[in-house]
Amino acid sequence: MQFIEFKKEHFTHDEEQNRYFLEISKSEVEFENIKIQQKKDDHLSDNIKYEIVDHPTRIKVIMKEPEDIRVNF
Repeated sequence: MQFIEFKKEHFTHDEEQNRYFLEISKSEVEFENIKIQQKKDDHLSDNIKYEIVDHPTRIKVIMKEPEDIRVNF
């Protein structure tokens, strides 16, 4: 399994929805096997709330507040 890590700073604020999101190109990850974990002090947690929106060329990860995350695929 491979992964990519993102910091809070990678998220963009959607002012209309009052949520944060980041987009990942599908050329970088396999959408069918994606798993997102919160990263804190080099520890990983599955206790994180997020939404994934599947677009033809990208995956959009939406969260209420930005977090440091690891995207496993």
